[in-house]
Amino acid sequence: MKGRPRMNKQFIKLAAIAFVFTACTNENTTVVAEEIETQEPAMTNGFGDIPSSKVLVLGTYHFNQENHYDELSEENQEQMARLLDTLAKFNPTKVVIEKEVRLDSLYNNFYQKYLNDESVLVKKPNEAFQVGYRLAKKLGHDRIYLFDDQTEFIGSLKDFTFNKLNEERVKDSVFVDKYMSDIKESFAARQKEFEALSLYDNLLMRNSPESNQWNAERMHLYETRIGIQDSWMGPDWLGRWYQRNLRMMANVMKVNNPGNDRILIVVGDNHKWVLDTLFGFNPEFEVVSSYELLK
Repeated sequence: MKGRPRMNKQFIKLAAIAFVFTACTNENTTVVAEEIETQEPAMTNGFGDIPSSKVLVLGTYHFNQENHYDELSEENQEQMARLLDTLAKFNPTKVVIEKEVRLDSLYNNFYQKYLNDESVLVKKPNEAFQVGYRLAKKLGHDRIYLFDDQTEFIGSLKDFTFNKLNEERVKDSVFVDKYMSDIKESFAARQKEFEALSLYDNLLMRNSPESNQWNAERMHLYETRIGIQDSWMGPDWLGRWYQRNLRMMANVMKVNNPGNDRILIVVGDNHKWVLDTLFGFNPEFEVVSSYELLK
C-alpha cells in the first residue's frame, strides 16, 4: 500500500529553523517565515583520485592475410615508416602485441635478437613485428609486452568451429532470409573500400568510430542471433569474445604502472571496439583515440 512520501529528518529540521518568532511588548506575537535555500550534497566519486595511465588501442587487419597488400614491398614499407612516426608521437612507455602471455619469453627473446640484428624481420610481415617490434625499438624499449588469452571453449562452444556456427545459423530461416544478404553486402562493400586504400589509410579507416560501430553492430546482430533458445551457440560465442577481451584488459592491468604509463596496443581491429569500451570503464586508464592520432 502506498503512503505519503516521507520527509527526511534534515528537511524537517530546516523547516523548523525557518520560522523565527519575534515577540514585541504589548503587541501580538508575530511569526515570520524566512526562506532558506538548501542544496542537495553532491555525490562523491569514489574513484576520482585513482591515478590513470593513458592507453591507445591500434586496430589493424592481420598482415599477410589480405592478398592485395604486400606489407614488405618498398611502397608499403614507406607507409609503415609514416605509421611508426605517427604512433611515436603518442610517446608510449610500453608496446603491447596480440600474442599470448604464456609465450612472453619466446617473443622477448626474439625481440632481443631483433635489437641486435634488424634483418631478422625481413620475412616477417605480421603486424606484431612490423608495428609492435619496430615501434618499441624506435622508442628505445628494452622489451615488448603480450596480452592475449585464448579463452577456453566450453558448454555449447565445446569443439567449436566456424562451420558448426554456420550450421546452427542456417537452422533459423527467418534470420537467414532477413539479415544475411544485408550482412554479406555490407561486408563486401567495406572490403572493396579497404582494398582501394593505401596501407596507412586502411588502418586509419579501421580505427574510425564508424568502423568500430560497424564491427560491434555486426557481432551483436549476427553472432547473437544464432541458436537462441536452442543451442545458444551464438550468444555463447559473443560471451566468450567478451571474456577473452576482459582477460586481455586484465593482462594490461597487471603490467600497468598507474598514472605513469602510456600504453600502446597493437591488435586486430575487431577487438578495438570492446577494448576501448572496457578500458573506458576502468579508472586505471584514460583511452586515447587512435583515429585522432592517425588523422
